[in-house]
Amino acid sequence: MKLWLLPLLLSLTACSGYNGDKALTNYQQRLARVLDTTAPDSSLPAAAKLAEQRDLKQPLPDLRLDITDAYATRRCSLDTLIGERNSSLGKVYSASKQLSYELRFLSQLQQCLSQSWDNTALLSQLQQVYQQKQHSIDIAFNNMLLTDDTLRKELLGVSKTLPVNSATGISETWQALTELTLLQQFISEQNWQAASNVDIEQQLQVLYRYNTLGRLQYSLRQSTHQLSQVNQMLTDISPEQLCQPRPDKQQLEILANIFNKFFIAEVQQYTVNLQSYQQQLWPLLETLYADTPLHAALTQRFDTTLQQMRGELAEHVRWWQTLNSQCPLQLAPKS
Repeated sequence: MKLWLLPLLLSLTACSGYNGDKALTNYQQRLARVLDTTAPDSSLPAAAKLAEQRDLKQPLPDLRLDITDAYATRRCSLDTLIGERNSSLGKVYSASKQLSYELRFLSQLQQCLSQSWDNTALLSQLQQVYQQKQHSIDIAFNNMLLTDDTLRKELLGVSKTLPVNSATGISETWQALTELTLLQQFISEQNWQAASNVDIEQQLQVLYRYNTLGRLQYSLRQSTHQLSQVNQMLTDISPEQLCQPRPDKQQLEILANIFNKFFIAEVQQYTVNLQSYQQQLWPLLETLYADTPLHAALTQRFDTTLQQMRGELAEHVRWWQTLNSQCPLQLAPKS
């Protein structure tokens, strides 16, 4: 027995409070040392490519509102909105603020049109503007989904995995995505008052603060890749050769400790958490992007990658199950 196996037993203390990629690396390295093998070192495959923002943004119809009747603009409270849009800040609105403006304009104009009008010519003009705004609101909404910088960062992902233990911001991210899906529903129902009451900027701020979606998709990709590396490492190490003709009991005891303290307590717990986050957040994200050019790439990044991670995990568990059945030492988590 190699001398390094003895001090290894003393260092098998489960770590907590660190990110999933570190837990997987730690597990892989320990397993490689005990099995006296080398872990493969390959780079993380690229994620499914997202179309560029410039290729996704659509121009809103250029409506020249010739509402010069001061009475009408004051009566409808459109004068303030028109002034806002024509201001220096209004001319450079982000996609999210542009959407918010369009919704407030529609809500205000809808209320205005519900009043009685004597000036039928002016009423007809306002109705025409209202119809044009209704037809273009989907463009404004898609521009927000596809080109907003905060959402873009979440969709591209960041090179930082989530922690092994429960991550912060999951419920807040879920709530923000829920609000955005409600906004989507209100728009489809043409419920402009409810839609205009959704604070879009607040929801985007929550997504920006926690960066959960960006870290989740990267965590899924990274864990899938690292589990694949571990499985490749074990390809040439069959459980039978560890148990026959005579099992090395000390080596098996160390493997059991690695299994319990690093695989079960950390790696498996981490992947369980990732699946839980995915189950909560992906359905909302998919609802938002179902009819957009990014849906296929996002499905690959989130849902397909999750299935791949589960496949690698299942393959890895089978290796341990075979070892457990071949050797006298029971490799099972202690209750």
